[in-house]
Amino acid sequence: MAGVLSLLGFAACGKVSLLEENLIDDNYDNYYEIFVRSFRDSDGDGVGDLNGVTEKLDYIRDLGYTGIWLMPIHPSPSYHGYDVKDYYNVNPNYGTMEDYDNLLTAAHEKGIKVIIDLVVNHTSSQHPWFTASASGDAKYRSYYTWSSSYKEGYNKNGNSYYESWFSGDMPDLNLDNSAVRGEIENIMKFWLEKGTDGFRLDGVMYYYKTDGQKSVDFCKWIKDTAVKYNENAYIVGEAWTNRSTITDFYKSGCDSFFCFPAAQADGYIASSVNTQSAATYWSSIKYVNDMAGQYIPAPFICNHDTGRAAGIMQRDPEKIKFAYGLLSMYSGNTFTYYGDEIGMIGSQNDPDKRIGMLWDKPENVTKAPPGVTSTEYIFDGVDKQLKDKNSILNYYKVCNNVRNAFPSIMRGTTKLLANDDPYVLAFSKTYGDETVKIVINFSTEKKTVTVDGKLAQGICVSGSVKQGSGTLTMPKYSIAILT
Repeated sequence: MAGVLSLLGFAACGKVSLLEENLIDDNYDNYYEIFVRSFRDSDGDGVGDLNGVTEKLDYIRDLGYTGIWLMPIHPSPSYHGYDVKDYYNVNPNYGTMEDYDNLLTAAHEKGIKVIIDLVVNHTSSQHPWFTASASGDAKYRSYYTWSSSYKEGYNKNGNSYYESWFSGDMPDLNLDNSAVRGEIENIMKFWLEKGTDGFRLDGVMYYYKTDGQKSVDFCKWIKDTAVKYNENAYIVGEAWTNRSTITDFYKSGCDSFFCFPAAQADGYIASSVNTQSAATYWSSIKYVNDMAGQYIPAPFICNHDTGRAAGIMQRDPEKIKFAYGLLSMYSGNTFTYYGDEIGMIGSQNDPDKRIGMLWDKPENVTKAPPGVTSTEYIFDGVDKQLKDKNSILNYYKVCNNVRNAFPSIMRGTTKLLANDDPYVLAFSKTYGDETVKIVINFSTEKKTVTVDGKLAQGICVSGSVKQGSGTLTMPKYSIAILT
């Protein structure tokens, strides 16, 4: 464990006064998810690029993020990139391999890890493997699964049908083929030896659509293969499913699987905010920890496939903030979708969730992806929110800072503390020789709470936490961290 934490003094709510970080060199981080195309345009062509991400690394790190997840950066015929046609190159709209290498170097110098999407359930139908397979090439025919007759999840090519559960543009790889696994190992080796810190696994439940155990086993193979080239490679998988199935996927030994039960409008976080229920949130803490077991939980509010956080929280800035506060008190690695820190919105239409990051004026954002129906921004951009101590952005910053200041918040064992108010939750987290107490007021009313300890940080949507003799006075939707 790192050295003793040194505090900069009590940071009252409403002031962007931060604690000293106490970072540990392991795989626990605050992650920031980036759709490169819509993040930052560095060369004036209207398309976000890798150099644009590099330009904004100081911004990302200043917000308290110590890891970034780059959504697909490979050449692809689609706007989203999940149909890869070349695993060894960078999408030319995003820049060059040299740009990626520069981004990686700059990120590491600033203490930011970089993971990228590893999409190996399927390729693009334009990938050379598939075009060769479709033409009957003896070597590549078995890279995919073919049938002479129609089956569910198959699409037609000539007189044959190929497995393609996502779409006809995304033919599924035959993951039982040792040559295919050899190709995937080479891909991982290529990116890990560059210094990439790990991978986000797309659609792990589709590896073997009709055999969940084989999908778990394939995740194990990916993790075992990755650590051959980087013993610290971080692997996080997308299993968009229930708590029980996610628990099964953790048996693969992968570091993390996204905690979908905590996310979206019906997830643990939104439910806890909307019902003002301390009991619901405490139960969710146990669920999140139990799912991961000895591994690393990966809770989040939203991502590129779901409605954005601001929409989930009814565009209410206080609820938007408080939801992120609750996310931040979970153990494990949190994941934040770019733009959520300024309250960007996006409908259920997929491209609408990927509109340009609002740095200053709407006219300066990147070109909208194909199919966008709305480019509405309901809150100020980054420039203005940075200057507003009460902004959503600065609330996110304080939450991340607290996670970085107290290792026990990300890693600690939890214990419920006595409390009689159903709107207030008090619990402790212990990691090594550090114990912090966390007190949360879920109510829309001010509460006075009896609790021992020294107030280190209050996190509030408005007002401030005040400490008396053995008591805390807590405004609505507030969180107190005590040592």
